[in-house]
Amino acid sequence: MLAAVAFYCRGCLCITQLCEEVRREGPTDEQLLGTMTIFYRRANLLQNMSTAFAAACAAHPRDEGLLRGVFTCYVRDFDFAGQQQVALKLHKLAGAHDDFYVWWAIVATALQAKAAMKGRPSALPAEKLLQLAEVMVAKQAQRGGIQTYEQLMLYIDILQAQGKHKQALETVEGKLGDVMSMAADRRSLRASLHIELGQIPQAAALFREALMDNPDDWTSLQQYLDCTLTISSEDRAGGAGDSAEGTGDQAHGGGNQDDLNNGMSGFSLQDQQQTAFQSAGNTVHELLDKVDSDPQMKADAARGVIRGPQLALVELKMRKLVLPGERTNGTKQAGNRLQGSQQEGESNEDEEQSGKNSKGDTTRALAEAILSYYKQLGHMLSCAVDLRSYSRRIEGPSRDWLAKQLQIELQNVQAEPGKQQQQLQGQGQNGAAESSPDMAALLQLRRQISAYQISHDLGLTHGTAASAEAHTLELLTLYKHSLTLCPGLDPKEKAPGDDLIPLAVASLMAARHLDMAGRLDSKSGGASSTEQQKLMQRRILQALLVCEAAQKRSSVYAATRFACCALYGLLGAAGPAATNFDALAIKHIQHDSITGHHMLPVALGCQDAPTLDRLLSETILLHEDHDRDAGDTLIMAFDRGTFTKIIEFVEFKERLERSHALAVARSELCLIQIRRSVPRGLTDIQSALKDACQSLSATSLLTRHSGLPGLEHMRFNEDLSTRPAWLPPQRGPVTGSLSGWWEQRACTSDTGYGRCWWAHPSAAELPHQDAQALRQDRCRHLQIRCLMPQAMLELSSFEPESAQANGGTLNPNNGHAKLHTNGKEQQRAEPAPALLQLSALMGVPYSDLGPWLDSVSASSPQLPQRWPTGQADHLNSQLQAQQLISLAAFAAADAGKAYWQQCHQSKGESSSDSTQPQASIFTKRLAAVQTLFTASCQQAAQQLQADSGHMLLGSTVLGVVHLVSEPATWLSLCVLAWQQLFGGVKRKQGKKGKAEVGVADAAPDEGHSGEQQVRDRLGQMQQAMTQSLQGVIDAVSVRLKAPSKPQMAHATQTALGIGQQDLAKALSGCVSQSDIHASLNAVLVAQCVTLKRIKLQASELISAM
Repeated sequence: MLAAVAFYCRGCLCITQLCEEVRREGPTDEQLLGTMTIFYRRANLLQNMSTAFAAACAAHPRDEGLLRGVFTCYVRDFDFAGQQQVALKLHKLAGAHDDFYVWWAIVATALQAKAAMKGRPSALPAEKLLQLAEVMVAKQAQRGGIQTYEQLMLYIDILQAQGKHKQALETVEGKLGDVMSMAADRRSLRASLHIELGQIPQAAALFREALMDNPDDWTSLQQYLDCTLTISSEDRAGGAGDSAEGTGDQAHGGGNQDDLNNGMSGFSLQDQQQTAFQSAGNTVHELLDKVDSDPQMKADAARGVIRGPQLALVELKMRKLVLPGERTNGTKQAGNRLQGSQQEGESNEDEEQSGKNSKGDTTRALAEAILSYYKQLGHMLSCAVDLRSYSRRIEGPSRDWLAKQLQIELQNVQAEPGKQQQQLQGQGQNGAAESSPDMAALLQLRRQISAYQISHDLGLTHGTAASAEAHTLELLTLYKHSLTLCPGLDPKEKAPGDDLIPLAVASLMAARHLDMAGRLDSKSGGASSTEQQKLMQRRILQALLVCEAAQKRSSVYAATRFACCALYGLLGAAGPAATNFDALAIKHIQHDSITGHHMLPVALGCQDAPTLDRLLSETILLHEDHDRDAGDTLIMAFDRGTFTKIIEFVEFKERLERSHALAVARSELCLIQIRRSVPRGLTDIQSALKDACQSLSATSLLTRHSGLPGLEHMRFNEDLSTRPAWLPPQRGPVTGSLSGWWEQRACTSDTGYGRCWWAHPSAAELPHQDAQALRQDRCRHLQIRCLMPQAMLELSSFEPESAQANGGTLNPNNGHAKLHTNGKEQQRAEPAPALLQLSALMGVPYSDLGPWLDSVSASSPQLPQRWPTGQADHLNSQLQAQQLISLAAFAAADAGKAYWQQCHQSKGESSSDSTQPQASIFTKRLAAVQTLFTASCQQAAQQLQADSGHMLLGSTVLGVVHLVSEPATWLSLCVLAWQQLFGGVKRKQGKKGKAEVGVADAAPDEGHSGEQQVRDRLGQMQQAMTQSLQGVIDAVSVRLKAPSKPQMAHATQTALGIGQQDLAKALSGCVSQSDIHASLNAVLVAQCVTLKRIKLQASELISAM
């Protein structure tokens, strides 16, 4: 067996057969089974070892080593019932005095219950399993078996899952709770249980006690405010009754808390709220006094180490905007792990709306509190982040007032730097540096950066593009000054002024938005569409140069790298984008949270094959490795008795299995394999289609049309907070998300990052309206991508035996073909099931496909835009038009298959009347698809040829790539299938050596005139497709000429801006002219690489036809 492992490591996969033969013999030697486990682990076939260990245990039922081995197998298989049974056997074997294995059984029972709650089949309902687990733990408690924190927490979780919060609280407060060695943990658990019981005053008292011990405990402070301000609305409902049942812990709250419980029912809601806020305010000021009275705490507060009490003042002002306490539900902790809540964050949408509707002193008070916090701690790097959730709630005159005050603060810093430095003495990071002039200058710089960041979070627009440019110049000037504060800084360290770069980029993108808005408002500006697009691309190039300039000094700042990746991607330059993304060293779980929405859209949009292969393989490998290794982590947790971690690990595994990023990676990998099979012919294409459908079915993405990935079964783990304000999460297919950015109208580039709904790390799964719309849209497009291979396979598979034996005539009716036999009307065979779903998902019901395609004509070569009900996109895009071409091709294929079926049904008849109507339907749809595709190719060629002496527009590059890689590819697959089916067309050489298309000389069933009509139309369509794609290739060839010096000079001039010497000077001051030329040249070269790839792909499509 060791030789088998060695051979497998060298690639000898045939050894699997040898190991399977050994396994079927039922070995019982533990060492042999362990060696086999090593082999099967490397082969990713560990599930095969469960039966081997089970057979060995049946032969030696009292062998503890074998029983542990089979338990390990069940852990790797996530077979909770099997784990429970084996754990009980181990417990019986070890004896009643040994309770080690009984806890294994308890955990396995709890996991069964959790799985049953989620719909997993179980022999017993979840309630019975939880009761069984509780009884087992209770027996251990009676025997004194609960001796560790993990055992206690498991017991509490089981009780909470059954809603027995009172019993859980009594357990924690009783003798069993003594196993919790840290008083803070015990107090926090007690408080959360009080909340579950509705005993809000008792919980508030415990949180207040925690704050007295640690004034900077922000979590306890938030929960204390939640509880205190909740009493005002809940006390009438019986809170006093719950208090009487408590344990008397409210005495810890002092007089402030008692005031809340005495005669509150006699006050109005407004009086209760005022009393609650007064109590909370008194507690916060008591914390401030405590900090001031302690010399060490006071020093820490001055340096920003303790800032919770100061921030609590801002929090109180904010909560007055959201009366009467919408945050109540947020006080309940996720706590109960067995309930498996998927909520990763709470929605603040109602709070935002309440804040927007509030007017008067309350809003002004919040703005003043923010300004006060900035004056105290503006030198801290976290100042703007601390205030972000508050500054985004400031609206109206208060927002203008706060922005003006921040501007005054900036002016004061710039006008009196000596005075500011003197005020900052003592606010350094350590005693040696507190009096250092360099440290004072650094703190002054941080204060300026914080002011700019808060101003941006306020979301105020610049008004004009010129003011946005002036603001960018101001930021770059300060950045240039910051470079003098750290001359010897390592490039891999974050520079003090790096936070200014994202602000400068956002300002330039805001200028682009203002340019675009001005262009839309004044449509008669005189400039051509191409010239207007170039002006808009100028901003992207300027922002790119700003980022590249910063990376010369600091090469690992994530915000700058992400911005570069996006900017290069928008320009169609996949190579430099990948370089910037790789510099971040994304690995492991980050492929699930980062790669799928940052780099994958760039690689797909530019069809960067090497990067695509690497990203998809790394993403899939992450999940495969975790799926293989998760069992080992669980086994270690079982051995060490960390039972709460076992539940977390199981939930984490389930979350990864349902990852949206994983589903996208697997579906796109299947589609890439189909696309790459085109040059190899129809046989390989059919094989690739079958493999894709099997792969998607095996991963539960596509199972007999009813198992499409559903929104309720999917987890969106993407960290959208890494996207800046000017790069909102795009709706639509991942392949065209960059193209969608170019076409968007509702641009948010003038909105502060703090006001973006995706700024929260768990924004992708928030109940926010925009987040819900994004999830629905991405799930819909994922379903479309999964259905396309299945639809193509169904529409290109022709089985004569499936056709009806009787002949008849066809009667076209709204695109449907009905069969008339012996005077009776019968519906023809059902259409491809995948097409039914695909058309509905793309907004065109199957019954409307015929009239929808009939609207296409030479004078109107465009399909009417259609959207699914309730899921209309926010724009009327060229990207959507290209997607609909693929659907039109499938609709034509559906008509072709119906015609083919009728040809077989009427085979042998002397008349062609029975097939002529369906032949007409088929040829009409072919003509419509040909018109659509020809018009799209002509538009792409014109865009490529426009202004050929200058840098190509990024939107043009991305549009051409999508056209060739998506609709052209699917249409080519349909043409290849039709060629084989109808013996349709053949290629011949014209006078100039170019390929021409003609009708084949021989075809089956010459008596049917409809077939000749179909072959003629197929010949015309193939010739039109070849000519259209050749036109795109010719236009690309012009662009592939080496960039000339005039072209580079124009690109440089465009990037720096004509008549904008100040901005050009600022850029030149941060980076040399040679570096600017190198960055622009990288864009030009990368665009050429992208065009070469698409030229090759188009040539392969022509050759395949």
